[in-house]
Amino acid sequence: MKNLFVHFSILLLITLVFVACQKRDHSAEINPVLEKYLGAWNEGNLDVLDEITTLDFELRTNPNFEVKNSRDFLKESITNTRTAYPDFLVTVDDRLFVSDTAVVISWTITGTNTGEGSHPPTGNSTSSNGFSVIFFADGKLTGEWIAYSDLTWVKQLGFTVTPPWIMEE
Repeated sequence: MKNLFVHFSILLLITLVFVACQKRDHSAEINPVLEKYLGAWNEGNLDVLDEITTLDFELRTNPNFEVKNSRDFLKESITNTRTAYPDFLVTVDDRLFVSDTAVVISWTITGTNTGEGSHPPTGNSTSSNGFSVIFFADGKLTGEWIAYSDLTWVKQLGFTVTPPWIMEE
């Protein structure tokens, strides 16, 4: 996990250096698309994704950032998240930078686990900070890398982490 964050940090640093060399501000191009994308997560409006994402949208999330290629997988992820957390909300804390191919945002996600998901509902509220690198081309989103603390999230749900040596006893 530590190596993954090191690699992701190096990627972020390389992207920052690349962005520093850019002269054109792409905020006006990406901001309306980004707002619609966040609306899909916050309101469950999946129809807008057909307009703003590519068919082979590439979604990567921690802990291993395994690639999932498809707009349908993105829709399924949003649906599953909003089913388990009906009040799920992404609040953008800062737009860290914008290049001609990517925007990096820091955010806070919140939600109350009252619906069925990968586990029975706990009724607990959660809040976690993280960041996303969202890629785009020709006015459409092509992918997103999402990074946040899974451990913080599951602890807030009321789960505990048992070290392997305790499980063996």
